[in-house]
Amino acid sequence: MTILDRKEREFKRREEDILAAALSLFNRDDWQAVTIDQIAAKAEIGKGTVYKHFSSKDELYAKLVVEFHRATLAEIRKIDSTRTPLAAIGAAMDVFWRAHAGAPEYKRLIRYCRREDFRRVIGAKLRRELEELDLEVTSLLGPIIERGIREGTIVKKPVVRVMLGLHASLIGLMEMEGIECMETGMTPERRYQEVREFALRGISRRREETR
Repeated sequence: MTILDRKEREFKRREEDILAAALSLFNRDDWQAVTIDQIAAKAEIGKGTVYKHFSSKDELYAKLVVEFHRATLAEIRKIDSTRTPLAAIGAAMDVFWRAHAGAPEYKRLIRYCRREDFRRVIGAKLRRELEELDLEVTSLLGPIIERGIREGTIVKKPVVRVMLGLHASLIGLMEMEGIECMETGMTPERRYQEVREFALRGISRRREETR
């Protein structure tokens, strides 16, 4: 291992420490009030070191969301491609739900990073990474939807419209978490199962396959 390789590894490890420290501080209602000084103290490094990795808190927010989405997409890629299209889409929805439900501290970050004004102020590299991750979801699920349409198990609609319904169902459910706009008496997991079934039935031409 060369000195350069070692320095790159140390730089990467330090960046991971900063992200972990920041994430632990963001798990509270006043997360936007967290300062770079607090993040540096949590990571046990100097404030200047944080700025060597991130020029602003917004860049730090974006990097956390990028890493979260990358991990989620990696799990979606593991789904067995030989499964029926509806089963594969249901499995992808499961991955999405488990990832978000198990990491509530990311929910506010993802919502914040979704804003157009936010994407305008972060650097071009991170903005491009976020956009590419959005496109990768379509590149993973699009062919599955197309296969379902060809096989006659998914309604014959443009892929983008099928994706829209699935996306709206999951995002809507995430936004409802913690907000009792209606009393259902259901656990979060049960609410997810209801939304999942509703979404899959909405795109299915053979309802029995959604189970």
